[in-house]
Amino acid sequence: MRKISLYIALALLAFAAKANNSYLKVTPNLSPDKATYAVKVLDRTQITALETTAKGRLWASVLCGGDDADGYLTLAYSDSQGKSWVEPVVALDARKEKLAVRNGVLWRSPNGALWLFYSVFDGFYDGRGSMWAMVCQNPDAAKPVWGEPAYLGVGVATGRPMLNAKGEWVLPAALWGRDVLDYGRMLFVANRWDRKRFASPYLDKYTELDAKRGAGVYISSDEGKSWQENLGVVKCSDELITARYNNPQIFVQADGVMRMVLRVSGTAWSYSSTSKDGRVWSEPQRFVAAPDQNFAVHRLASGQLLMVRNGHFDRNLYWLPAGLFAYLSEDNGATWYGGLRLATDWATINPAVAEGKGGEIYISMLNAPEDKSLNLLVTTSLGEIDAATADYENTPRNHRAVLTVGDGGSAVTEEMKALVAPKNNWATESMRLATFNIQYPIMNWKEDRVAATVAVIRDYDFDIIGAQEPYLPQIEDMMEHLSDTYAWVGQNVSGDNSDRNHHFNPIFYRKSRFEVLDYDTVWLTDKIGTPGYGARSVRLFTWVKFYDKKTDKVFFHFNGHYDHRGYEAKIVASYIVLDMVRHISKGMPAFVTADYNAAENSEPYAVLKQSGIVEDSMDAVPNPINKEYQSHTEYKPAEKKAKNGMHIDHLFYTPNAVKINKWELIIKPYDGKWGSDHLPIYVDCVIAN
Repeated sequence: MRKISLYIALALLAFAAKANNSYLKVTPNLSPDKATYAVKVLDRTQITALETTAKGRLWASVLCGGDDADGYLTLAYSDSQGKSWVEPVVALDARKEKLAVRNGVLWRSPNGALWLFYSVFDGFYDGRGSMWAMVCQNPDAAKPVWGEPAYLGVGVATGRPMLNAKGEWVLPAALWGRDVLDYGRMLFVANRWDRKRFASPYLDKYTELDAKRGAGVYISSDEGKSWQENLGVVKCSDELITARYNNPQIFVQADGVMRMVLRVSGTAWSYSSTSKDGRVWSEPQRFVAAPDQNFAVHRLASGQLLMVRNGHFDRNLYWLPAGLFAYLSEDNGATWYGGLRLATDWATINPAVAEGKGGEIYISMLNAPEDKSLNLLVTTSLGEIDAATADYENTPRNHRAVLTVGDGGSAVTEEMKALVAPKNNWATESMRLATFNIQYPIMNWKEDRVAATVAVIRDYDFDIIGAQEPYLPQIEDMMEHLSDTYAWVGQNVSGDNSDRNHHFNPIFYRKSRFEVLDYDTVWLTDKIGTPGYGARSVRLFTWVKFYDKKTDKVFFHFNGHYDHRGYEAKIVASYIVLDMVRHISKGMPAFVTADYNAAENSEPYAVLKQSGIVEDSMDAVPNPINKEYQSHTEYKPAEKKAKNGMHIDHLFYTPNAVKINKWELIIKPYDGKWGSDHLPIYVDCVIAN
């Protein structure tokens, strides 16, 4: 006990010491040990930045150890256009001090010096970040010499500096929001909900910086000798951007006006314009639907703007990376053409761009399925991107714009208006709709659980049930007792409906009242029967188009199951849900039931909640019954679980066409037994169309 107490005391002292420092510093290793830092022995690497020198040398900033609390940076260069590389010549590694060094940005200044900007964090993220810069005055030399790091201020460098009309250096930077501090949310596992266990020690620290969170810049009027901090000067509405990784980049238009491009969590990119000095920025405007992935924007020597991004401009598959493409613009981003396909793999992300002295365009990318890392480098040219088709009929002399910003924005606006337009023809009869995760056949399914499951369905007289996780033998056991009243539709996650060892997401419905007009499956994967982007398990959604014979109404029900481990996979799933509702129900009444494996304080939940398309039924009534209890109880009495209102099962609906009259979490057992480790939730509601 004494040892443990001593370790805890030392850890608290270390934390207090870091918290009291004005910044966190890492001493650079200018002679890295090849046995430790050689490229061939490094794991979980990715190139964060590329830059070329006056003589054509190609430098790379390489993040090693993963983009997390174990991350550290190395620098390497190539004199053969990336065909071969020297071993790292600089290492910024502070793992022994429990510090992370990440977000390396390389930039060649007008005088030919090579700059490295980076940030140091206590752990994954400490709510602040300490931003530093190192300079090499002879980046083409046989033995490049790097100077001592200089502290810039708080925040994260996210892109190359640009020169404003006065010749000042304007460095885009961000101060990430408090959402990034919530490790409990980031590491959420369905069966091990314990937010405090993973809470960051900085969760409630640095509140004085909250007004500056978001996008901004640092400005230097003396060629980098000193920097003026201007964080938080780009004000974003809650609808446009959430407090996450916005990672701004800057380019300069032909007229000298600077424009900032932001990565936005709500699957969009945005532009913010400014005056010519970079100190005053407009509120960003939504630019285009896109994956929530890093991208690269670069002004080429020819004057064209190059953007490397995941996904086609004209396709709404924005929840997945969906390949990597290079596009060009001749009008400062108002229209884009080309579309050179750089990679087709959904796991290829995080591009970095540099232009060589001979016009070579270097593009690096990370291919990282299943936590393995493979850095790819493509050497291309303006002509090759210019002539690319990417499934479009573009020629170098006759560009057909694949995106016009104004038209794209108005189309999205009109679509949203149609989706949220209120309905008037309301039904006079209500219906009762439930969501119920029925755990696979363990924990005495035959002996206890099937009876309890059937009893709650009979007792509460559900009209429709969106169930998750039961195997085919369980569905058969239930139907032995329920077939007089209910029928069901669904798809096995294996792709084979005769499979008895994988689960379904079945939708049960009252046969006498409802008719199935149509149904299908939406897979949360790019290959049926395999895990999707970032997921550990195969997941899908079953949807049904119902006709209610009692009210003469038509509505849609989407029912599914989010992955239980992959946090990014859950965010992806939420965007898929929104796309399903948008493009399948098209403004008609719709319900979305699921085991979301994500609580109310998570980003997957926020994506749905803030969409304006669907709403949580729990928030639709003044007194949700048993709201204070958790929905996942692990076969324990709900009263014995913490009454923190954390639910991972939710019932969303389209508020324009559905009215919720009652919401209840059913907490009582049947003969002392529960049908599942989840508790069912149901609503009484009416619809209109």
